[in-house]
Amino acid sequence: MRHTNETIAAETLTGSLRGEEYADCTFTRCRWQDLRVENCSFANCTFTGCQWSGVVFSFTQMREGRFTGCAFRGIAWGGLQGKSALARPLAAAENCMFQYNDFSGMALAGFDFSSCQFRDCRFDSCRLTGADFNGVRLGESQFTRCALDRADFRDAQGYVIAPADNTLKGARFSFPDVVRLLDGTGIKIE
Repeated sequence: MRHTNETIAAETLTGSLRGEEYADCTFTRCRWQDLRVENCSFANCTFTGCQWSGVVFSFTQMREGRFTGCAFRGIAWGGLQGKSALARPLAAAENCMFQYNDFSGMALAGFDFSSCQFRDCRFDSCRLTGADFNGVRLGESQFTRCALDRADFRDAQGYVIAPADNTLKGARFSFPDVVRLLDGTGIKIE
């Protein structure tokens, strides 16, 4: 079923969502719990005050999603790119909380995460060139095999980044948190 310019408010979904197409829709205070989303598409949709936990995306694509004041737990965002690794599922995220999320393989160059918080998230093989994590609490979130060139981590806290596993040319960090980059090298700082 196709939905265009609709507002979906305070809807709780569990189980499965199949074959739905949403274009220019607004989701407000929706709760998706242990939901399997299959063969769906979300184009230019806005999500405000939503909570997603244990949502699994299968053969689903999102383009230019905008999120404000949302909380996400256990979401694998890479599954929303469809067949294109260049697709941009997320257009904006403001004041959102990401916990146990996986952003593997995503193209998020220049993305502004500066008003969000993360806890135990995974960024693997991501294009994060020029991304803004300024002042973000990353709560032990890990970055592996990522392009972090020109990314801004000033005043960010709790990141786990192995310099040998990521590209960091021109990335910005602030003291004392930049010392975390030396973790795992065996260097002793006194």
